[in-house]
Amino acid sequence: MSSRLEEIRNERIAKLKKLIALGISPYPAQSHKEVANGTVVSEFEKYDGKTVSLTGRLRALREHGKLAFGDLEDQSGKIQLLLRASNLVALDKKKGTLGFEELSLIDVGDFVEAKGLVCKSKTGAISLDVQEFRLLTKSIRPLPDSWEGLKDADTIFRRRYLDLAINKDRRDLFIRKSKFWAVARMYMAENGFLEVETPVLEHVTGGADAKPFETHHNALDETFYMRISTELYQKRLLGGGFEKIYTLAPNFRNEGIDDEHLQEYYQLEWYWAYADFRDNMTLTRDLFRRLAQDVYGTTKFTRGVHTFDLSGDWEELDYATVILNKLGIDIFNDDESKMAAVLMKHGVRLDGKVGKARLVDNLWKIIRADVAGPAFLINVPKFISPLAKSYADNEAITERFQIILAGSELCNGYSELNDPVDQLARFMDQQSQRDAGDDEAQMLDIDYVEMLEYGMPPASGLGVSERLFWFLENVTAREGTLFPQMKRHVSQLTKSIYGIESEQSNKSSTKNVAKSQLKSNISRDEALSIVKEYVKNEGLIRHMLAVEAVMASYAKKFGEDEELYRVTGLLHDFDWEIHPTLEGHPQKGSEILREKGVSEEIIRAIMSHAIHTGVTRESNLEKALFASDEITGLIMTTALVRPSKKIADVEVSSIKKKWKDKGFAAGVNRAEVELGATELGVDLWTEHVPLVLKAMQEIAGELGV
Repeated sequence: MSSRLEEIRNERIAKLKKLIALGISPYPAQSHKEVANGTVVSEFEKYDGKTVSLTGRLRALREHGKLAFGDLEDQSGKIQLLLRASNLVALDKKKGTLGFEELSLIDVGDFVEAKGLVCKSKTGAISLDVQEFRLLTKSIRPLPDSWEGLKDADTIFRRRYLDLAINKDRRDLFIRKSKFWAVARMYMAENGFLEVETPVLEHVTGGADAKPFETHHNALDETFYMRISTELYQKRLLGGGFEKIYTLAPNFRNEGIDDEHLQEYYQLEWYWAYADFRDNMTLTRDLFRRLAQDVYGTTKFTRGVHTFDLSGDWEELDYATVILNKLGIDIFNDDESKMAAVLMKHGVRLDGKVGKARLVDNLWKIIRADVAGPAFLINVPKFISPLAKSYADNEAITERFQIILAGSELCNGYSELNDPVDQLARFMDQQSQRDAGDDEAQMLDIDYVEMLEYGMPPASGLGVSERLFWFLENVTAREGTLFPQMKRHVSQLTKSIYGIESEQSNKSSTKNVAKSQLKSNISRDEALSIVKEYVKNEGLIRHMLAVEAVMASYAKKFGEDEELYRVTGLLHDFDWEIHPTLEGHPQKGSEILREKGVSEEIIRAIMSHAIHTGVTRESNLEKALFASDEITGLIMTTALVRPSKKIADVEVSSIKKKWKDKGFAAGVNRAEVELGATELGVDLWTEHVPLVLKAMQEIAGELGV
């Protein structure tokens, strides 16, 4: 049985064929637009009584006998069309005009051209009394009726053109984004900066602590990396004689997706010879104020739970002092185990190779969440600033600053290191960390060190990404990006319409997993006895019960063995109390399970739910466990802060609200939650979170909420 969409599509295709039979091209190359629709409306006195040619998408069409009314919309706005049988010229194949009788072949959503007299209707609406009417583009699919017909985030991001076509507010947001960058470019030019280009593909990538995308250059037969920053090439240009330069271009970082980060994003980055970080602090502060005033007409903003005013005084926070005062940690003298203990106390779990720099950085992030700003974070330690110049009187700290707004860092700037010996030593240290397994540590760029040996003047640089725009708009990263990256998906309806039996995936590193016929080799009761043997913490037991319930729901969704999923969910964190470190969990637990004869399928799923193990997730079982782990903690915490403390009173909307507050349940790794949903191929807010919430609500008694 065909869907309503297919029926409408077939009806419109039939109209298209009738137009062709009448000698009318449904997609002519030529069109004539004299003025924007919004201009005619806003300057009516100028155009009243004049004949003009307008174009746009037909957003409404209402027939009343020999009279029809239409709404014609272009980027500037809407204007009413008056289509009268007595006034409209007849069908003309040569000119491509349609008569009144052919209006039945026109649909809402078509792009048209209308030529006529500007006037006001009897009701006083500014209108175009149409004399000549032409079809410019025949639409085959109908637009959603309204914004209510396009509220699913997954659809909005995948079909942004529909979002923009029916939501003027969204178009206005991206018009502001264009103005945002235009003002930034103007500001840089006014301050004497020259825009330059740098390579996107690099042999060695650097300028930030981030994991790069890797690709292969066929012609050169060499591995290249997509840049994570334009820093090192811009500083090469300083060595070549340029003094004030900047780039405004995309960077690429192969990291997690969350409300503040995307793997591809635009960044403004500049370098200023003969300036230091204090000069740059003033330049950056004034840029923020200029962007706010020119684009928004205000300097006061709200982001999440924070409100800030860019026009006021900007506080300065000393890096080491604030961590000592807030968390009792001396970042220069305390050992790493003490730092790790504080992080664990605050629910922060770190994956991968963890060194002192990452520990300290995450200590600061705990504090940062409560800083509304605007504030400058200064005196950042040398061991986490491999490219910043140290103070002349204190080698341990650097002339570096970051701007803090609404609990987040919005930019990073410093006095640039131009001592080749010091730079080489720092690069070597970073490379050793990389060789030891930290794939976010910076690479050794020996060509850059060679440039420094020729000489680079003292300078200061800064990078500020489009995250500042998202913050000022109070939107998420994907909401503020025209085409955010999404997991590839083609609906069954679309495949049916176009006769596509199967679709080739562009993901060569993984294979599609057939429905598993595996069954658990231990019972749920046996798994529960293992949990009771090793776990005494009631909160941890409740967490594992919650994950078990979610896993059971996914087993039903996939049509796979429910007990296998339940056992895996129950056992995934059973060793956390006895081995609460990355070196121990879940590796030690897996050894215990193996000794008890638990199947390798269950053990592999448990190993793969922790990113730091490096075990990739391939089966539905493995992906479901990873996707279920972190989100249950957020939902449980959301329930506990409600007045009733009952999970039955929790709704998806309240979870989403708490999700946006990074200070709430800060230990929940939101990037992992989103990655888990992506790997499962389900939408986070319309599929995954509702399923998890329902599963937990069904065992509310066992969870104590």
